Amino acid sequence: MSEVAEQTEGAHQDIGVVDEPLAKGGQDQLQIRKHASALAKFVKRSQTPITIGIQGEWGSGKTSLLNTIYRELELANDHLDSKDFKMIWINSWENALMSAPEEALIKIINEIINELMASDSNVKNTEKVKEVASTAFKGLLRVGAQMAGGAQGGQVMKEILDSKNSIRDLRDTMAGLVEEIRNSENQRIDKVVVFVDDLDRIDPPEAVKILELLKNIFSIPGCVFILAIDYQVVIKGLKEKFGERTPENEWEFRAFFDKIIQLPFLMPMGSYNIGNYVNDLLIQIGFQDDNQIDNEFIENVVNSTIGGNPRSIKRLINSLALITIFNQEEGDDNESEEGADRGDLDPEIEKQLVFSLVCLQIASSDVYSLLSQQPNFKEWDDTIAFSFTQKKEEQDEQFLQNFDAVKEQEYFNDPWEQALYRICYANPRERAKATDLSKFFNYLDESIGTKSDVASAITFALGQTAVTSVVSTDDVARAPKGSYQRNYATGFDGWQEEIAFRNSGTKPQPKFVELMRAIVEMWKAKFGAVEWSKGDKLEVDIRFSGGAVLYFNGKKVGHLKHHNVGKNSEYAQVRILKNPERDNRLVSINGLDFNHVRKYRIDRETKEAKGDGTFNEFQDIDISDPSGINIEDLEFLYAESLEVRRKYGSKLMNGKEIDKYVKDFKNKRQDSSAWAEAADFLESYYDENNRVV
Repeated sequence: MSEVAEQTEGAHQDIGVVDEPLAKGGQDQLQIRKHASALAKFVKRSQTPITIGIQGEWGSGKTSLLNTIYRELELANDHLDSKDFKMIWINSWENALMSAPEEALIKIINEIINELMASDSNVKNTEKVKEVASTAFKGLLRVGAQMAGGAQGGQVMKEILDSKNSIRDLRDTMAGLVEEIRNSENQRIDKVVVFVDDLDRIDPPEAVKILELLKNIFSIPGCVFILAIDYQVVIKGLKEKFGERTPENEWEFRAFFDKIIQLPFLMPMGSYNIGNYVNDLLIQIGFQDDNQIDNEFIENVVNSTIGGNPRSIKRLINSLALITIFNQEEGDDNESEEGADRGDLDPEIEKQLVFSLVCLQIASSDVYSLLSQQPNFKEWDDTIAFSFTQKKEEQDEQFLQNFDAVKEQEYFNDPWEQALYRICYANPRERAKATDLSKFFNYLDESIGTKSDVASAITFALGQTAVTSVVSTDDVARAPKGSYQRNYATGFDGWQEEIAFRNSGTKPQPKFVELMRAIVEMWKAKFGAVEWSKGDKLEVDIRFSGGAVLYFNGKKVGHLKHHNVGKNSEYAQVRILKNPERDNRLVSINGLDFNHVRKYRIDRETKEAKGDGTFNEFQDIDISDPSGINIEDLEFLYAESLEVRRKYGSKLMNGKEIDKYVKDFKNKRQDSSAWAEAADFLESYYDENNRVV
């Protein structure tokens, strides 16, 4: 992005996702509305009083479900031939901030009473309600004070409940208030539905105390209480009372829960439409267009890493949003391209891997860190596991027995899978994830290994995902391949060493070294190019990193790269600029046929456009046989590319220009002139026969 554009660009809200629940009436991408609809029908038909518990881990979508139920009941209120619902929303966490549990309960009850009184202006005996509430609140505060002083809370609460002016009186008074409202002729309220949200954001012991106090007012005819609560929070909060949960005392924990909750509902995370939900978010942030990553791939990766927790998914999406911005900046700024050229990796595989590795980052920092050090996971073995764990896992008495058992299982019968098991076992928090993570890597190998070299593709994708990693390391001498940080080499010979390093020690064949040296020397002799050092400001320079890159005033003219794609399979890649004076067409010269670095493929019938316009201003060719190459032909092409950069840089057809046509092709009506113009342009532009000879 240019400096001027950066300075003039104001505030936006067009990327990333806010970690907020589904709003009332919001778009239901997780497809939880059917569950909300069923619960809303139950609320409509149920006898009262009743308390419903919406159970699920933190971030599982409980608030979104409550919002959807709330909206269903709001819609029911619009029907003139039915009784209405009075909905009251309580955020228990906000009420508990900087408050003792007794004070939090006072705030909650006050909020309910005020909402009830506001629903009918003709309510009688409001002063009596306030008086009874005030007396009960004083008792509650005395409970808190005496408990803080060491008295048993149960004894103090019993004393208050048994007294003349107690919480029992308050409950009876509130019941009378609800009954008066239900029988009033001023409105049609039949049921009061109280939503109590965010209990699991409160410290577990405090949350349990609030629940204990709240249960004394739940039994009010005409009222339905819907609590969003995580059963695990209840277990943690009761630890002081019942000790650690065991099979022997499990019934005590369950009995406490069942005394409060008459209808439990577990969040249906297993039935969430994760593929649909995530794909919609990926399109929103510009990570992809039109579901380039299919739903099946997303579901398999998510289920074996972060799981279906919507909060984890939102963190994933925000990480990918940041990576998307880096990609856009990189495409706009030619100065930063030489170390992160994505032209060699299929765009679909690239997106799949970047998506997968960010999921792994969130699921397991240990395994992501290991993968960063050794991207070829199928070469993991006991030696690598030892370097990571120092056999810490074997300090556990059960390890060897468990290890012998899992080695017979499908996902741990290979040495690399057994190394993964050791690494996960060494960290108690990672131990339970071992099988899922083995499934994750096996799935990557099965789904991507048939299309690309998985290890090389992962190596590249790691560079992009490094910007969102929380893994710290002392090894900061090198940035990973594909990273937005560069590893610069010194001179041609230093570049050859860098190539060997990136290819696990494999050096280019002499015939490729000879060709590449001839091209670099030609740049120096014909164009006056000077080898660049960090901080230099030169007119024409050469920078050695992943490739040798020719620059004019800090803008890329073209590059030269070497690729090793397997035993005895390598090629040199020559890249140059397209020429606006030749209508940006591909060139052919003496048998050298250049190609688009990336391209779009369109289908007029379906209006589908698949591909990527990144690096659209460039064209390249892969040379697998250097013996027949005429350096003078390449000199002519690089000279023209340099002239293009000097004179026509502002006229280059970059990816943003292409994206305008793609947007019209996808969004305009097929009978419009704008759509026809876009379709004709894209077909013609990407026609391999549309070239200059």
